[in-house]
Amino acid sequence: MPPYRIINCHAHDYLELACMRGYPLLIETTQGDIQSVAINLITLADKTEYLVVSNGSQEQQIRLDQILAITPLSQPAEFGRVLMTPQDE
Repeated sequence: MPPYRIINCHAHDYLELACMRGYPLLIETTQGDIQSVAINLITLADKTEYLVVSNGSQEQQIRLDQILAITPLSQPAEFGRVLMTPQDE
């Protein structure tokens, strides 16, 4: 996998909000789409960041720089579809 690229701060804020609200999300990733509930954000010792999601029976970690966009699936939500971009773009 390529070296981790920090995502844009504004995009990170939306991920934090999704976790705080427990939004079910459509998560568009470089590997395909996932529908799951946002649980938490974690940072590993090497500074790689992950979104922790749950589909009810199991949790999954998604590396933030592999997320292309998120869309809340519940209404009303405090935001719509958000494109994720690396910090340097």
